[in-house]
Amino acid sequence: MHRTHLLRLAISYGILGTSAVWVGLVWLQSLMATFILFHFLVCCMIPIVHGIGEGSLRARWSEAFAIWFTRTEGIFVGIATGTVLCLAALSGLYLLLQVVPDKEQIRPVLIRWGLSADWLGLFFTYIVFVNSLLEELMWRGFLLERLERVVAPMTAMLLSSFFYALYHVVIGTVLFGWKWGAVITGAVFCVGMMWAYIKRRHPPIYAVWISHLLADLGIMLALSWWIF
Repeated sequence: MHRTHLLRLAISYGILGTSAVWVGLVWLQSLMATFILFHFLVCCMIPIVHGIGEGSLRARWSEAFAIWFTRTEGIFVGIATGTVLCLAALSGLYLLLQVVPDKEQIRPVLIRWGLSADWLGLFFTYIVFVNSLLEELMWRGFLLERLERVVAPMTAMLLSSFFYALYHVVIGTVLFGWKWGAVITGAVFCVGMMWAYIKRRHPPIYAVWISHLLADLGIMLALSWWIF
């Protein structure tokens, strides 16, 4: 496939992720619709369709989940960075909720999206375990690998991290306003760069998945303790 076409395709998929989140949360105002559009159609179906079309689906999945190729140091990196991110998410959201002027509006927005106290445990589990895995497979797996075929490694890391951070503008802005939404997006971009670096050093998914899982754990704990 032509280099320019590959690059355009990868960028299109990056923009599609943000579009899916915007449609789900802003237009339809539904977490379920967002999960279907973003997690299923973007994060699952795009890599699967490419893998089937190229005849490389089994090889890609075997490579991503190759336990035999995962060194102990990779798991340690995931746990260490994830623990730091978990604590950073907890402390950052705690401080953010002290300064956001309309923090009382966050819970009603989440309820309008379909989240309630009755579903909080299921939502907590889904975000921590499923969301973290699907995002890593898409942004540090599929998209980063595609970009590395056509641009320099650092450029691939920057682009994949940019598109990973981009849809967080939607989430951060709706919940916390433009100013803090921008701050959150910048932080997500930096974390995305770190995960891209870890993924290149430790190719199987486990290191970045564990790190991402623990980061999402911090966010969900903050949601459970201070918002719901």
